Amino acid sequence: MKRWIPWIVIAALLVMTVVKLAQNKRTVEERMYRHDKSAPVHVGVDTVRLQTMASGQRFGGTVLARNEGRVMAEVPGRVVSVDVSEGQWVERGAVIARLDGELLRLQQEAARITVQGLEKDEARYRILAQADAVQGVQLEKTEQALEAARVQLANMNEQLRRTTISAPFSGQVMQLLVEVGSVVGPSAPVAQLSDHRELEVLLQVSEQEVDLFREGAPARVSMARMSQPIQGTITHVGRRGDTANRFTVRIDLPGATELRAGLPASVQLPGAQQEGLPTIPTRALVGSTVTPEVYLVRNGKAHRKAITTVSSGDGMVTVSTGLKAGDVVITSGFISITDGSAVTIQ
Repeated sequence: MKRWIPWIVIAALLVMTVVKLAQNKRTVEERMYRHDKSAPVHVGVDTVRLQTMASGQRFGGTVLARNEGRVMAEVPGRVVSVDVSEGQWVERGAVIARLDGELLRLQQEAARITVQGLEKDEARYRILAQADAVQGVQLEKTEQALEAARVQLANMNEQLRRTTISAPFSGQVMQLLVEVGSVVGPSAPVAQLSDHRELEVLLQVSEQEVDLFREGAPARVSMARMSQPIQGTITHVGRRGDTANRFTVRIDLPGATELRAGLPASVQLPGAQQEGLPTIPTRALVGSTVTPEVYLVRNGKAHRKAITTVSSGDGMVTVSTGLKAGDVVITSGFISITDGSAVTIQ
């Protein structure tokens, strides 16, 4: 009997441990928060309203210089001089910087000597060939060698010319990207030029908005710092969208001292009033900008619905399809919402 006592004690301890663990599990489960999926979610809402829109609705864009770009080095070399300063106005062809061309000059001189020697050989072989003193093939080889040497000399002349880096168009030096002693390679940027005399506004519009623009049509452009808007002309309407289905529109601007490249601008198309369109707050949108959606509240439940937008501004979005006046859309409390969730309005 004594032999069974230790096993009985161990079994009792195991039973007590299992019972205690079961009790702890029940206690934890009782204290654990469990989300009641059937409980309504508190949300904020807004009512869809009709807003009369003009065909001259506004679009946000950026003012850019039509002639703007980086001046690039075309041959490798070390910068020996920078002939302009930042902010300076330069005319087309003005020298921006010069590269060390000593090695190229030596190669040019070697090519010139080769050409001169072959020219003499050609003249001598031509006289000898006429007298049948040498074979005609010798003259042909000399002529071919002379032609190749001339091409090499022309190549050296062109490379040496390109050690002088010039402005490709007239403009202001916005930024110098090298200094004396810098070593540059082909296609290395040297300076940033911008011609602010010819400006344009660049817009990125949706596939629904692009049909509002016509090349040659007028457009009113305004900026925060301008006292009066100015009239521009639409010069380009993109025919191909990007990955987000946005299309490029360019608007040519007349010269105006109040305009500055790089600043935001507002563009308005002139026209008559259009029929009122549903308008909702921007914060009601869910999903992506390519496929916008909203949650409608109907009979105490949230219903996800795809919509089509045509413009936005001042925290509001104009909708062309998917909504009507009087619809109630959710504007806050999206975290726990899914399609069909029960909701209560705060």
